[in-house]
Amino acid sequence: MRVITTIALALLILIPAPGLTKDKKVISPDTSAGNEDVDIVATIFMTQDEATKELGMDPGPDIAILKVRVIPKTDKPIQVAADDFILLAHNDGQRSKPFTPHEIAGQGALIVSNTPDQKQTKKDKTSTTGGLGGIMLGGGGGGNGMASPGNPHPVTLNTKIDDKSPGDAKLLEALTKRQLPDKETSEPLEGLLYFRLSGKHKLKDMAVLYRGPAGKLNLDFEH
Repeated sequence: MRVITTIALALLILIPAPGLTKDKKVISPDTSAGNEDVDIVATIFMTQDEATKELGMDPGPDIAILKVRVIPKTDKPIQVAADDFILLAHNDGQRSKPFTPHEIAGQGALIVSNTPDQKQTKKDKTSTTGGLGGIMLGGGGGGNGMASPGNPHPVTLNTKIDDKSPGDAKLLEALTKRQLPDKETSEPLEGLLYFRLSGKHKLKDMAVLYRGPAGKLNLDFEH
């Protein structure tokens, strides 16, 4: 009996009491942040299947959808715009501003591709310090290099208009109907934002940056 009691006491010492265990990071497609003026709630749909299910139509490859809810916390109206939001991939430095429905599905839709900067890559081979860079995808297709330790070489963003593209009227209608409205509001406002996201990314790598009239907020999907 004494031996059993001794073993039981040893187990109680080794097993930490509830509440004393180290908190684990939670990775979720939902994230939120707020300040005195606004709360932002976001849900991300990264894969083509997830995006198709949320939109009700296939938006095509390399499209990430963000469902955003903007909640003003004062009586003062807040101007909400799609360009207030940036989708950030920590692992390779991609920063993407939302694309308009017409850029994705309209006639003469925008074609986006990104390739390593060959000049900088050549320079890196003869340099003792490696180049750092990512890409910025803008609503109008503009871009520039952004530093990121996850991406060893700069990436050049190439954009062009496909004049032969007839567009997709049904997809354009669906994207337009669900997009986050650009408007001034003192009431909660919800809608979708559409981002180009190339390459492979894990949910823990993703974040949303809000840079709008109500301040600056960082929303990470790893909490």
